[in-house]
Amino acid sequence: MSRARPSALVVAAATALLAGLLAGCGHTETHVAMLRAPEPRTAHNVELYIADQAAPARPFYDIGIVQAIGFGNDANPEDVTRALTDKAATLGCDAVVRVFIDTGYSRAHAAGVCVKYLADGPPGPAAVLPPNPSRNPSPPLMRPAPSPRIEPLPSSPRQGR
Repeated sequence: MSRARPSALVVAAATALLAGLLAGCGHTETHVAMLRAPEPRTAHNVELYIADQAAPARPFYDIGIVQAIGFGNDANPEDVTRALTDKAATLGCDAVVRVFIDTGYSRAHAAGVCVKYLADGPPGPAAVLPPNPSRNPSPPLMRPAPSPRIEPLPSSPRQGR
């Protein structure tokens, strides 16, 4: 009795499905609460100001509150801040100010206020990127734990000595 071989299409579909599952599990969601009507998309990069940074020196007005949530492999500050600035660019914002970022094991969250500048001016300060993780120093050496000491039992005081 001969066995039928699977068609090339079935093998290709199964391979594509398996590759998609192994590629990584992660995605990013963005949400916005509009305060004003969106503006036309800007041609320049959207500036990002973290909560404890000084706000831009130029006058601006708020367009909306943007939020990004990263799941799985996208649960890191880089992916959620990129999602914030991408969403802000689609709304015509020049910057996202008062941004806070919260990261966990499998989820990251970032939110800020999307703003439009009232007048032209110099661009914000240049981005300061974190150091390359592969160049970080190795962790300090751990001291060995003290070895346990055998204590005599109350019922037989000479045991363990």
